[in-house]
Amino acid sequence: MIELTARELLLNLYHSAIDAVDGRLLVNRWLSENSGRFTHCVAIGKAAPAMLQGALDQLPGLQHSLLICPPEKIDRRLKRNKNVTALPAAHPLPDESSLAAGRALLDFMRARQAGEHILFLISGGASAMVEVPADFISLEQLQQINRYLLASGKDIAQINAWRQRFSRIKGGGLLHHLEAEATQLLLSDVRDDRPELIGSGMLVAAFLQPDADDYLQAFLPPGWQRPAVPDKAVATHIIGNLETAKQAAADAAGQEGLPVTVYPDFIEGDACEAADFLYRQLLDAHAGVHIWGGETTVCLPDKPGVGGRNQSLALAFAEKVRDMPDLHLLAAGTDGVDGNSQNAGGVVCHYTVQKAEGLGFDIRQELDKANAGIVLMATDDVVRIDNCPTNVMDIMIAYKL
Repeated sequence: MIELTARELLLNLYHSAIDAVDGRLLVNRWLSENSGRFTHCVAIGKAAPAMLQGALDQLPGLQHSLLICPPEKIDRRLKRNKNVTALPAAHPLPDESSLAAGRALLDFMRARQAGEHILFLISGGASAMVEVPADFISLEQLQQINRYLLASGKDIAQINAWRQRFSRIKGGGLLHHLEAEATQLLLSDVRDDRPELIGSGMLVAAFLQPDADDYLQAFLPPGWQRPAVPDKAVATHIIGNLETAKQAAADAAGQEGLPVTVYPDFIEGDACEAADFLYRQLLDAHAGVHIWGGETTVCLPDKPGVGGRNQSLALAFAEKVRDMPDLHLLAAGTDGVDGNSQNAGGVVCHYTVQKAEGLGFDIRQELDKANAGIVLMATDDVVRIDNCPTNVMDIMIAYKL
């Protein structure tokens, strides 16, 4: 048997986690196990192309499907399918393509009639990719609001609670336009798999309560109240989540004959503080593989560098283990994207900081500038995965020798 390096092991475990929550696999599996006469399909989000392909595998008779996703994820098979309308849309900031997708979604819904059955496939990223703004909000204001939210350090529940207030389709608003029967399959990118948070809950009549924020409150008209949402039942199923990914990584580590611990902690809050938390847990931990999941945040400076929460977490962890060759950590997004970079995250050890400082980087300054991505690219410690077929938050995998 070829012995893996620590880096190779962590990357293999990460890929095992991704494979277990592949959108095509999960939709295919659910449809093969559940009966239903679906006539049309709507797929929205980062994992939407993979999820739609899973539906087409099992439902070749679908009359028409609407796909809304990042432009780079629309592959040739879907482009050539005459029964699929594929629309590219922006993420993480909504733009005119997001509004065009919103108009197309409403047109699609209006064309459906009672007796038809729409299969909705929703994954993370849908909140930015499809939007019908409230009448009192312009696109420029919507972008301003979203820039603020993404830089604020708020968690996804608070971000989506505020997003709902400026949208006509979030928080169950899409139910106003639903005449056909509907079933939604959700790939969860939120804590506790709450349907009202996934894609901002377009088909879930739950209006979230946001925190107090004077800046955002100023965008709402005086005395504003949200219109009532129709009481329509939509069958909702979570088909994949972070726990599935964590367990797959654990199973793969077990197959390598390694001791494994899967932690129930949800890793959230500031990325650098999360790195300190993981480091302290590992100090007294047994040798072997240790697995966490969650979604941290980074408060961005006025002019952020390159990177995201996972690369910040990884670099902050590397700073702590500069003199500890027995600790290795991978922190990466399951969607293959971390912040404003094209990387999923980082995989680090004690060499990372040694290499970075040898290249002239001041680690603390780079973290303060939200520039961890540049450092990890320079040290060749980034994690990359192309055309990722899923999105179930972030995973952190440590290996202690």
